[in-house]
This record gives sequence, C-alpha cells and structure tokens, in this order.
Amino acid sequence: MNSLPVYILIASLVAVSANAWFFIDSFQGEDAEPNKKEEVKEQETVVDPEVVVLQQTPIPKEESESLLVTATQAQAKKQIDALKAQLEAEKLKNQQALAAQQTQQSKLNYLQSENERLFDQVSTLDNQVNIQESYLAESLKREQRLNETLQKQLLQKASITSSPIDNIKSSIDQQPDLLKTKKDSSGKEAISDAEFIDVAVQTNNIKTDVVDGNEPVNEEEKRFSGAVEFGFNYDQDIDVTKSADGRLILDYNVTDNYNINNDIQFEFEDEEDEDTDNDWRWQLQGNYSLDPVNSLFLRSDIQRSQSASYEKEDTFTVGHGHVFFNENNHKFNTEFGPGYKVAEPNDGEDEVSYNEFIVRTKLNYERIVTENLQVTLEGTFELGHKNSVYESEFKIQNRIYQELYLIFDINYKYNQNVPDDTENDELSTGFNLQYAF
Repeated sequence: MNSLPVYILIASLVAVSANAWFFIDSFQGEDAEPNKKEEVKEQETVVDPEVVVLQQTPIPKEESESLLVTATQAQAKKQIDALKAQLEAEKLKNQQALAAQQTQQSKLNYLQSENERLFDQVSTLDNQVNIQESYLAESLKREQRLNETLQKQLLQKASITSSPIDNIKSSIDQQPDLLKTKKDSSGKEAISDAEFIDVAVQTNNIKTDVVDGNEPVNEEEKRFSGAVEFGFNYDQDIDVTKSADGRLILDYNVTDNYNINNDIQFEFEDEEDEDTDNDWRWQLQGNYSLDPVNSLFLRSDIQRSQSASYEKEDTFTVGHGHVFFNENNHKFNTEFGPGYKVAEPNDGEDEVSYNEFIVRTKLNYERIVTENLQVTLEGTFELGHKNSVYESEFKIQNRIYQELYLIFDINYKYNQNVPDDTENDELSTGFNLQYAF
C-alpha cells in the first residue's frame, strides 16, 4: 500500500468506473426523452398563459462525457498527489526517527566506552591503593618490630633484674645524661648513637624500609658495668670521730637472658680512745628474664654490724619480679618471694636468735625529674613468724659532671623484736660521691 504503482492502479480503476457510470446514465436519458415531451405538453395545457417557461439549451453528449472524464482524472490526480505527499511525510518521519535512533545509539556506544574507560581507571587506582596499603602495612610492621626491640632492650636495662648501677645508667629515654657523651673532631659534644636512635623513633624519622628491627646490631653489647661510691665524715668536739663509708657495685648483664649484680657496702667509724666499729653488707642477686617485664630471681643478703641491734643478719630469698610500668620518666617494679633468715643479736649469749622462714616483698619507684636529677623511693618488707623487718630508703642522685654524681640518701629500718636495751628504729643519712663506669 505504500508503493506508487498501487496508487496509479487504483486511480485507473476509479476512472474506468466513472466512464461506465456516465455511459449507462446517458443511455437511460435517451429512452426517457419522449415521456418528458408528453409531460411537458400536458403541463403546457395546464399552465397559465401568462407564465413564461424558460428552457435551457441541452449540452451535447460527447462534450458532457469529456468534462466528466476530465473532472474524474483531476480528482484522481489530487488523490494521488495527496497520497504522494503523505508518503513523503511518512518517509521523512521515518528518516528523522532513524536519525534520532542512530544518534541515541552513538551516544549509548560513547557512554559504554566511557564507562569501560572509567572502570579500567578505577581498577588501576584500586590496585595502586592496595599496593600502597600493603607497603604501608609492611613498613608499620617493620617499624613496630624495631620499636619493640628498642623498648625491650630499654626495659631490660631498667627492669627489676637491673642492679643499682642500672638505675644510675638507665635507658636513654629516661636518663640520656647518664650515658657517655661522644666528642666530635672539633672537641664539641656530639649526640650518642643511643640518643640518635631514640630521638629517631620518637619523631618517626627512621626509614623502616631500610632499617629492620630483626637485623643484627653490629655494635658489640656492653655486658659489664659498675660504680664506686665514697664518703667521709670528720667530727671534732670533746673527742675526735672519723668515719668513712664506701660502696662497690659490679653488674654483668646479658640482654634478654640473665643478669648478675654484686653490691658491697662498708662503713668504718673510729672514735678517739675507743674501738673501731666496722659494718659491712654484701648483696648478691641473679635474675633470669622471662620477658621484658617478668623475671625470676635468686638473692642473698649478708650483713655484719657492731653498732646495730643484730650483729648478724643473713637473708636468702627466691621469687618473681615484675615491672608495672617504665615510661614517660616513671618506673615502678616489685619483687615477691619466700626466703629464710638468720639473725643473731649483738648483746651477749643470753639473747635469742631468730632463724625462720620469711616472705619478702620489695617495692621500687623511680622518677627522672630533669636531665641531671633522679629520685628513688624503695620499700622492703620481711614478714616472719617471730620477727618482721620494715625498711625504706629515699635517695636523690644529681649529676655533677659527666659520670660523676652526688648521692644523698636517707635509710630507715624498723625491727619488730630486738634485744633489751636496744632500739627498734635505725636511721642513717649520708652524702656520697659516685663515679659510674
């Protein structure tokens, strides 16, 4: 129905039908003409003579048929032209719809290609983020291992297994002033290696992709250390009294393994025209590290005194040590364990000796006030069935120059049961110079 020949065929059929109809109508008109004449005559006889009848001249048959065919063809042509115009409009509409569809398809193809490009870009960025995250996680792990290694070494030095010399030469994050200061080529003070490492860790300037906490340290570990204290007092009133006291501390430490501490104290007092009083004390303790904050210890404490309530006090203990915290210039640790004590009084054979099992507890707190000043507070409790002993010590340590320190300490000791005519309380104070090596 949309092709031009079909419309032409329809127009031809219409023209043929019109000609046939016109021919039949003309034939019927000729047969009816005599009847019309008779009717006209009858009407003329009836019509009033005053009425004038006007008659038109009839059109010839051939001319009438020609006019009818011409009109029919013109009408068919108009219909054909209208159908052509409608067909052209439909074609134009279809072409516009096809162009719009092609435009939409091209836009869709562009959006699909853009979507694929963006998806590839997102995938690439996601892969880069995953790579960066894995690298960052690995770097953080290496940095954490390094920090744990450093903290482990620092805690090992300042833990309960540490000797008094370790309290003097504690870790760099607590007492950088107690470490030996290096000199550069010009003679000026230079920062030590330990200080450099600690500052780098605190400021997060260590390159963890280069330095690994599991890598062995080339620097040889210093296992042996020590300190020497010395004090002298001269008093002259009625009599002349001279006293001298000293202390030797030796420490052997294997990091993350064990520690042996030897502490010997002595005091000589000479008063004019009287015998000399000699007091000394030897403390020996070995520690085995379980981890940076826990340890097992074995300890012996042997005391001899001619001026105290008891001439002989020997204590042997074993137990467990724990560091509760050791950071921000604060440290707190404890020792706890059972033991056995032998105590013999000073005033003759009639006095009773105390030989019994005890439970010993030690509390120790340290505070770094400034670069050159450290304060220590220590309490010891020995609980027994027959006799109990409580002892506390307060000590201030101030650096004078490099490894030379001024020590001030106050010691208070209380014995629950003492011989007659002796005191339960013992109090001593002193100023000493100490050199650490």
